[in-house]
Amino acid sequence: VLAIVLGLLPIVTLEVGLRIAGYRGTAAIDPYVDLHRLEPLFVSTGSVDDYQQFAIDDSRLHLFRLVRFKLPKPEKTYRVFALGGSTTQGEPFSTETAFPMWLQIRLRAMLPSRTVEVINCGGLSYASYRVRAICEEVLEYEPDLIVVYTAHNEYLEKRSYASNDAGLVSSLLRWPAANLRSAQWLGSRFRGSANRRQETDFTMMQREVDALLDYQNGLEDYRRSDTWMSGVVEHFAWNVQQMVEGCRRADVPIVFCLPVANELDCPPMKYELSPVLADDDVERFTKRFENAVELNSMGKSVEAMEQAMLALELDPQHAGCLFLLGRLAYAAGDFPAAERYLQAAIDNDVCPLRATSEIEAALSLVLETNDVAQVDAGELFAERSKHGIVGDQWLVDHIHPSVAGHQLLGETIADTLVASGQIKPEIANSDWQDREQDLRAAHLSTLGEDYYHRGKQRLQGLRLWTQGRAKKLRITPDTGLESLN
Repeated sequence: VLAIVLGLLPIVTLEVGLRIAGYRGTAAIDPYVDLHRLEPLFVSTGSVDDYQQFAIDDSRLHLFRLVRFKLPKPEKTYRVFALGGSTTQGEPFSTETAFPMWLQIRLRAMLPSRTVEVINCGGLSYASYRVRAICEEVLEYEPDLIVVYTAHNEYLEKRSYASNDAGLVSSLLRWPAANLRSAQWLGSRFRGSANRRQETDFTMMQREVDALLDYQNGLEDYRRSDTWMSGVVEHFAWNVQQMVEGCRRADVPIVFCLPVANELDCPPMKYELSPVLADDDVERFTKRFENAVELNSMGKSVEAMEQAMLALELDPQHAGCLFLLGRLAYAAGDFPAAERYLQAAIDNDVCPLRATSEIEAALSLVLETNDVAQVDAGELFAERSKHGIVGDQWLVDHIHPSVAGHQLLGETIADTLVASGQIKPEIANSDWQDREQDLRAAHLSTLGEDYYHRGKQRLQGLRLWTQGRAKKLRITPDTGLESLN
């Protein structure tokens, strides 16, 4: 016991000393991957009057939409940064009909004496580790609120978690230890050496998103791997915790959206048999599953379900079989069973482009533990979906809400801010609701038919992307040859 106490004494002494000295802490180095190549999202574009203008760098506009703001923040301005991936940006349409826009319109209706800015920082294919870097950055831009919608993109980029158990610095940086002042102070002191170490021991992330599905045959890179998926979940929880802690240190409120996914009308992106199945079992499974699919196409749902259940006994994690059973149960009116099967199909999708239940549980745990405000988009849409299962009624593809869905989400976030006391409407409900209708109509009048046509075109391209039908070749810098391994 004495040896343990003596061993911990330097860290305890450092922690107490830093707190007495008023050290607030800094953003921790990511102990899972090397992110030192990432660059700020916003750059200064010059000064006007007494203000410095900032905008998203031109080199990032293939993934972001252009937005601008001023520093210092003008008087009577309520500034919100909305962070996340393509859902935040408004795919397959754009920022004009994304939920941050509807949030802005409702807040402007509620706060007529203030200038409300909701700055959309949604980046296509951005996962939590990249969103976290933007969160740290925008805390320097005088925000009054941060809104985060993240969880779906965690499996898009290839990375390894094999080396995460090595090193004292790495151990100190792990969540929840990363919230200790001593861990943050040591991390800042060893940042250079940690980066050099990460170049050999950690996955070095590219400056910008390098999604597997951006390349030809991208689906082939996805294989069943419980170890990799558990590492992704752990890293995701750490990133969410760091965003919460960063906002807390800066005394900036943060709201998270729990994600929504298309359970009912979107089959798995990829499914494959368990690699441990014996050859005889592979043959039996294939026969039973093919029989189930054929019987279902013939309208023989009872027989199809029997064959699918027999197939599932051989491979309980086969996403395609689980989805078929979910659809059959839904058609039979057994909605609780349908929900279980359909969620299991998402969880066992070999190419998980929708947040798994483990990702969602990790997000909920961090938010509840830290008492963080949240809006459950999945629950919001399920309450308004037939039999409580979300499908094409509210979503245009596997994860992206329709324009009406974005409006519902943005306005619900505003209502959540009011309910939590973060926002107090300046005028009576009937007055701000009338004002909101006028603002909404004025905004929609600026969107021509071409806007929606372009969105439908992007939706077609997005569906091809999810099917692994991108045309880009992956080229290795040293050989110049295509490599998908």
